[in-house]
Amino acid sequence: MADLNFDCPNCGQNLTTDESQTGVQIDCPSCSKPFEIPKPGEQGVTTVEAPPPVETPKEETKKYSVPVREGKPEVLVKTKATEEEEAKGDGTIRVKTIKRGECIELGHDKFDEVLNEFLAKLKREQIISIQSVNYAHYDPSTQKYLDDYGAMVIYQR
Repeated sequence: MADLNFDCPNCGQNLTTDESQTGVQIDCPSCSKPFEIPKPGEQGVTTVEAPPPVETPKEETKKYSVPVREGKPEVLVKTKATEEEEAKGDGTIRVKTIKRGECIELGHDKFDEVLNEFLAKLKREQIISIQSVNYAHYDPSTQKYLDDYGAMVIYQR
């Protein structure tokens, strides 16, 4: 069976996977956005003959290879042990405070995007509390204290 070489439609990361994975929905290892693995023959998809497998594992694992500029490609395999560790975490309680004033880029308020990106990394059962935070900071250009807001997320790792 052949391997497929293609680029992530979101970030352009070059990926290689087994042809049998065609049509499977995955998250890009680079940008973490979901997409469907393209079919052979589609635009931007090249077919590479894979060497015959050395040994077939008992349990079928899905492997994705991300080309590395230096050295050989790393094979990404998510084991059941890793999935269980991610789900359980180590039980540590963490606090993340996101201030709106620190999320302004070139005059655009990106507070909601930054907060949503952080929350997307967590599972619903990990989130203990989300609180609004009001604070004031000194603006040296106007020599005044300015009121602002943010969000404090308390979560379990």
